[in-house]
Amino acid sequence: MSSNPPPEFDRLPQDAPLVRAMGGALSIFATLLARQGIVETEEVANLLGIYAVATSEVDNEEGMILGCWAAMIRDVAEQQRKAARG
Repeated sequence: MSSNPPPEFDRLPQDAPLVRAMGGALSIFATLLARQGIVETEEVANLLGIYAVATSEVDNEEGMILGCWAAMIRDVAEQQRKAARG
């Protein structure tokens, strides 16, 4: 995961460290699911991103948090792709 948080964190009224911590934990679970062949990490990120957009229609702040988590998982998926290529 990147050491630089996405710029969306600057706009969150909630506690950014808590949001980052939960995003990191979700990234670990997405990675474990991918290692077991259950679902690819990128698909988890995409589905969470879709859920974030839908949620933001009702609650923008909640949608922003979900979107940050999706971005963090997408970052992990990209790093996994790069590592697999060598």
